[in-house]
Amino acid sequence: MANHQILVISDSHGDTSTIRKLLDHYNGKLATVVHLGDMARDLLQFEAKYPALTMVAVAGNSDFVVSLPKQKVLTLGVPISKRVLLMHGHTHNVNFNINRLMYYAAEQQVDACLFGHTHISAMFSHGSVFFMNPGSLSQPRGESKASYGILTIDTIGNITGDIIRV
Repeated sequence: MANHQILVISDSHGDTSTIRKLLDHYNGKLATVVHLGDMARDLLQFEAKYPALTMVAVAGNSDFVVSLPKQKVLTLGVPISKRVLLMHGHTHNVNFNINRLMYYAAEQQVDACLFGHTHISAMFSHGSVFFMNPGSLSQPRGESKASYGILTIDTIGNITGDIIRV
């Protein structure tokens, strides 16, 4: 069995050309793409063109599509499944402090938490939870560069990630 890899994007703010390039590149190489909010429709508009890719999105503070949830928990990985929390992060004030997010992820008993909002990429573990912020595809902040992430769940249940600069 192969590793389960997930393309993780956030804060695209209308940059559909970069998303299209990423989907072209990863189509057939992985099965799941998640958008962590702030123009999640930038990803979802490609669902019909890439039917082999499962696309999942949550709403950010700039998303006004009522049908999108603010958070979602996915169960991913084979043969060992892991619970992955998707959220934008604005509801937990991640721009100021990530403590609320870390406590919340632990309360939800997830194995990984993917979030955005800050436009700054980050990857770390706290307790038994792996955290990833892929940064922003189009509007990086601070010293950050435009980026996205790849989350990997291997066949024995280890969770790792990579931040890739665009």
